[in-house]
Amino acid sequence: MSEQVKPSRLINSNRAAFWIPGFAMASWGPFIPYVKDRFDLTEDHLGVLLMCIAIGAAFAMAGASFFINKFGCRAVVRVASVILAVCLGAVTVIPNYYVLAADLFVMGLSCECLSLAANINAGALERMLKRSIMSGLHGVYSLGNTAGVFIVATFLSSGLTFMMGNLLLSSCVLSLAVILYCGLIASRHLLTDLSAFNQQEQDSANSTHHKVFITQLLLMLGLICFIMFMVEGSMMDWTGVLLNQVKGVPISEAGYGFAAFACMMTVCRLTGDKIVATLGRRRVLVMGAIFAAAGIALAVMVPHPMVSLVGFGMVGVGAANLVPQTISYAATERRVPIARAILIVNAIGYIGGLLGPALIGFVAHRIGLEETFLLLACLVLVVSIISYFFVRSGSIAELTAQA
Repeated sequence: MSEQVKPSRLINSNRAAFWIPGFAMASWGPFIPYVKDRFDLTEDHLGVLLMCIAIGAAFAMAGASFFINKFGCRAVVRVASVILAVCLGAVTVIPNYYVLAADLFVMGLSCECLSLAANINAGALERMLKRSIMSGLHGVYSLGNTAGVFIVATFLSSGLTFMMGNLLLSSCVLSLAVILYCGLIASRHLLTDLSAFNQQEQDSANSTHHKVFITQLLLMLGLICFIMFMVEGSMMDWTGVLLNQVKGVPISEAGYGFAAFACMMTVCRLTGDKIVATLGRRRVLVMGAIFAAAGIALAVMVPHPMVSLVGFGMVGVGAANLVPQTISYAATERRVPIARAILIVNAIGYIGGLLGPALIGFVAHRIGLEETFLLLACLVLVVSIISYFFVRSGSIAELTAQA
């Protein structure tokens, strides 16, 4: 089926699959204060709710590969989209804290299934089309994040309370409509069968007498994702603290550090595929990691706050294409089925995203926040070393032919 569809339609469907989880999780964000107010939650109880989403995502990683291999990316995206939409809509009407916790668990599970299916479809599509599309697709995820926050926050900005639920319900209905449209209609050209790719990998495994669950390459790529997920989480959680407590920026303006990072990352992801086509994947990974590390060092070591903003923007530029291209390269590992390869790299990276901000706080308490950020810069330099030694140079088409 996919061979008879125009490449532009295949890519647009994959864009829809990336849009959904970005839009959905960003749409949930503005509801958090209302949920806290409605149930009169302490920070601990709210933290438990948020952890339910993370636990659900972790469970998704345990089983998503099986369902994607068995039913295809399109079926998983469609089912998960419906579940995600229902869970998000239920947030406004669930009357019980424990039911809400279960709802958020399922929401995290379905959202992560969507993300994994989108990434696996993109990896297979790159091999099918012999061109780089992964960075641009991750850019669409970032755009979905921006759109979700903007749309829901605009609805909620009139000042109505949670108990005056018409506005909340309206914003939820709008979010549900977008999610269901993307999941059920716009994603109709996602891949339905990965058996052809898995057969290629099996043939490659048989020809080299290797049948393995994980390879050294996937471990190294997972380590890259672990470090970069840690960096992205730290940019979100700790840039404001650094600007406020170290640089003396007013707390009302401290969020500009993450804004500079996020904006530059989105722009560079949307243009990343052309950059990769021009420079090659290995150069993008090596140079991007060095540039990101330099940005962290600049943000920390120069006292002026505006220079720090420039530094955080540099981190966004350098880091933008590291995770997408790492996942893309994992899809070229022929000794492991494509769904499992991408799942392994994502799972290792996800651990970094969960642990990273907490580790930053733990280390900063002992040696200082500035010194901790410099350690983070050193870790990013490790990414450049791994990329140089483990990532082959060449275009998508050349690597596909070599594999």
